[in-house]
Amino acid sequence: MKEQNYYLIPLVIVVLLFVMLPFLRKIRRTRKDAARRKTILMDLLRRAQEQNKTFDIKFLKEEKTKHGFSALLQKITDQRLEMEVLGYVSGKWIGADIDVYFRVILDERPAFYKFRAVLRKVITQGRNSRLFITPPRDLEVGQNRKFIRVKPRRESIRAMAVWHLNPARPLPRTIDEMGPPLFFRRHGTEAVPVDIENISSAGFGLRFSIDDPSEPPEYLTGGSHLLCLVIYRLDEKHERFNLFWSANEIVNSRAEEGKNSALVLGTAFTNWAMQGKGKKEINWFYTSPAHGVMPITKWVMRIDRKQRLLT
Repeated sequence: MKEQNYYLIPLVIVVLLFVMLPFLRKIRRTRKDAARRKTILMDLLRRAQEQNKTFDIKFLKEEKTKHGFSALLQKITDQRLEMEVLGYVSGKWIGADIDVYFRVILDERPAFYKFRAVLRKVITQGRNSRLFITPPRDLEVGQNRKFIRVKPRRESIRAMAVWHLNPARPLPRTIDEMGPPLFFRRHGTEAVPVDIENISSAGFGLRFSIDDPSEPPEYLTGGSHLLCLVIYRLDEKHERFNLFWSANEIVNSRAEEGKNSALVLGTAFTNWAMQGKGKKEINWFYTSPAHGVMPITKWVMRIDRKQRLLT
């Protein structure tokens, strides 16, 4: 190469840099956007996990869409999401494509998302299963999928009691502080003065058999508070019962007139407690109606799974 040609080398380098600079900037911007998007995705998943949200899993293949599953998110890593399903999941579904729907509260308002993933691993643990799926690369705005709402079988509720609750007074700490309930029923009796119309992770729908549901007593009107005890059987195969206490705010009502007149109230949990067998103490926990209650979430998931299998 002639000596004068050496001066062309820096010029060529400058030209190449000038040509490549937009591409380098684009690559950098793409990586930066991907990192920011991943941070947002992980933050949304962590919020849903903290808020005890249920994840609905749908298999994409036609033969696997019949039932689907409901799951709770247990662990989040960059490589996978670990979820718990209250039921058996076959290992033959490993490698299947799935759609995952979930709900999260952002600035006191619900948002609904959907993402596609692959089922990588299944571990069966007794009556439950652990699913390991790929993390989302992106999210789609999902349908308005609120809390799963189901109707439990009457046989699974062993007893129910309802009291009027004065929100200005502290919640009872022992059963000795409780007076006689306004409504009570026990499994096996014909009279059903109160029943669970439906249930979700965030509240009860309660059905009261009263003579004139169009003019209910003041303590059964919107804004009033009720104290409920529900003794229910979590697993129909095993005689194991849970004693669930809840403080409920009435948020809506519906009168059903006719032969079997009833007042149906929609309530939201404000406080909850699980009472141990043979114990008198009641240790209360606060809950936001948007987050749900873990023991009820598991009960709802079991009911939902069984009802899906029967349809």
